[in-house]
Amino acid sequence: MLSRLKYSSTWLLVLLAVAAGATAFWSTQRFLDDNAAGVRRQWEARYALKPVLVAARDLTAGQMLQSADLARREMPAGFLPSGTFDAADAERVFGQRLGVALRAGDPLGESSLEARLPALSQRLPDGSRAVTVPVDQVSSQAGLVRPGDRVDLMLAEERLEGMDRCVVVRSLLESVQVLATGQATRDALSPGEGLPDLGAQYSTITLDVTPEQAQQLAVGLRMGELIPMLRGAEDDAPTGLDTLGDGRLACRGLVRDDGSAAASARRRLPVDVMVGGRPPARFARVWVSDSDI
Repeated sequence: MLSRLKYSSTWLLVLLAVAAGATAFWSTQRFLDDNAAGVRRQWEARYALKPVLVAARDLTAGQMLQSADLARREMPAGFLPSGTFDAADAERVFGQRLGVALRAGDPLGESSLEARLPALSQRLPDGSRAVTVPVDQVSSQAGLVRPGDRVDLMLAEERLEGMDRCVVVRSLLESVQVLATGQATRDALSPGEGLPDLGAQYSTITLDVTPEQAQQLAVGLRMGELIPMLRGAEDDAPTGLDTLGDGRLACRGLVRDDGSAAASARRRLPVDVMVGGRPPARFARVWVSDSDI
């Protein structure tokens, strides 16, 4: 009886081992099959042919794309750069300029084209005007003024009256934002255009002003020289500058009255005086304070 129980237990263990082995084999085979199917799907997707636009011949940077410059090719999708244009995008690409050179057969993508910035007029808020004024290396702080900076503008006038030379410097506009230096704007993205490097050369700056300020700039440009003063990034304080003149008597009649008592006291006017009551009478010009008139 005991031997029969041992015999039955042995066969039961054998059956359990066979069942466990079969289950393990089936699970392993299923895992391998599923894994192989996943790998196969990945490779199929990677090597799936996709119709895209490519350069039909060698193209140079800056070239405007025409229909003859592009061709349709089927290329493995997994090896295409991101942003590559589908063959159906041809009409959208024609007329745009290349930002980089392409060899024949190279795929055409978004990064291959010059970035199209919105027109300056579209970036101006309502009520603003863009005005361009000339500068040089000195007045542009050696080319260190950049788009996005703010400047104060002074107007320097120089006049000659007879043999007397007069120079008057006065504040014209304060805290004006610079939209562009030369052709470089703050949000420039296209190749060849960007924020100027240190020491960059440019001969104009474009300012964001109101129509009334634009009038002042137009008058100032014809009266004398504009002198920009670069403001600190966090500086919003008014300059509080008074008009300053130099050049002996000739400047006395040119200093502008800014409405303050001090300016009124400084302002002098010419008065012609006839000396003698009969011929030969003699004329003389004297300068008096307007407060004495």
